[in-house]
Amino acid sequence: MKKILIVAPYTNFPGEKGFNRFRYLAEKLTSTGNDVYLVTSNFYHSNKAFRNILEINNTLKSCGYKVKFIKELGYKKNVGLDRVKSHFYFNKNLKLFFRNMMEKPDVIYCAYPTMGAAYISGKFAKENKIPFILDIQDVWPESIKTAINLPGKIVNFIIFPFTIYANKIYSMADFIIGVSQTYVDRAKKVNKKAKGFLQVFIGTDLQYFDQFRFDSVEKTEGEFWITYIGNLSYSYDIETVIKAVTILKDKGYEKIKFKIMGGGPFIDRFKNYARRLNAPVDFLGYKKYEEMIPFLVQSDIAVNAISREAQASITNKIGDYLAAGLPVLNSSLNKEFMSMVDNYKLGLNYLPGDYKKLTDHIEYLYRNKKERIKFGENARKLAEKYFDRGNTYKKICEVIENI
Repeated sequence: MKKILIVAPYTNFPGEKGFNRFRYLAEKLTSTGNDVYLVTSNFYHSNKAFRNILEINNTLKSCGYKVKFIKELGYKKNVGLDRVKSHFYFNKNLKLFFRNMMEKPDVIYCAYPTMGAAYISGKFAKENKIPFILDIQDVWPESIKTAINLPGKIVNFIIFPFTIYANKIYSMADFIIGVSQTYVDRAKKVNKKAKGFLQVFIGTDLQYFDQFRFDSVEKTEGEFWITYIGNLSYSYDIETVIKAVTILKDKGYEKIKFKIMGGGPFIDRFKNYARRLNAPVDFLGYKKYEEMIPFLVQSDIAVNAISREAQASITNKIGDYLAAGLPVLNSSLNKEFMSMVDNYKLGLNYLPGDYKKLTDHIEYLYRNKKERIKFGENARKLAEKYFDRGNTYKKICEVIENI
């Protein structure tokens, strides 16, 4: 048995939307006899609201692991001074938590980002000679480039101090794990002393996913659904998909519909654009994961609509797209995922903003059912091999238990 401290400001709990690997790991590690303490925020990032701590604690009574909620101030926008202040407040309270800790853990497993929480956790680990494992969910500060509307060279100059800070955090880790090889390689550039490196996709719990795949969903006969799930912000090239389905509608493809499940700061912008074009788009808002699954399974194509400047690699939604057995139309320029789409024959790539190519791809798959089925079968096989958390997360647990 090990005393394991997991630091994850952005985790979630039963009843909260989305998935985060850290609660899943806490449950798995507890089930094998470890003493797990999960440290997170009292502010729920996805909803931009403070958590009902009493309610969450009641739901966690049977889980076996302990949770510490660190206070922060809260914020309304993903990018802004309020968020900076909130993270500073969280960091201050996280330092107090470590300072007052009575019993030291055997290992610290920490999410990255946030940068501040990772640095504080890594520093405490080094000072107390505790093994420190870093799990890279996103590459900050690179990922915020798209939110800064300035020329690239100026943006690079602005974020340079944060890049130095990131390098220092990466170099603290005794073991580095990442949700994609792209992210692992980023840390590997500056950390030559780590005991090991491991890429494990966020993935999907296929056993749980398949419990809901055959639930009924209302779908008009003959409709052809192109579906996107996830956030609606500056990193996502939704307008190109809206333009493409509008062109197809004007060409006479009345049954092709673009379904969007999710929300975010750009939702009004995308809605207004769809309204101006009179596009065949349905904004369905956030759905519970269990409700999203059958809807996704009944879709015909999944779209990974990523903007040109985004630093995303292999995101949460990919595991669900593959689990649903859907062909993927992908605009991400991440070489790792583009190669995956080509090499495993999961679907087709196109460039962000290239609505003509996307239109051609949609029309081709609409007219070629055999090709759609082949892509979809390949997607499901890949999900079973590399994206099933029930198998892949065992590797993370082994690292934590054996470091």
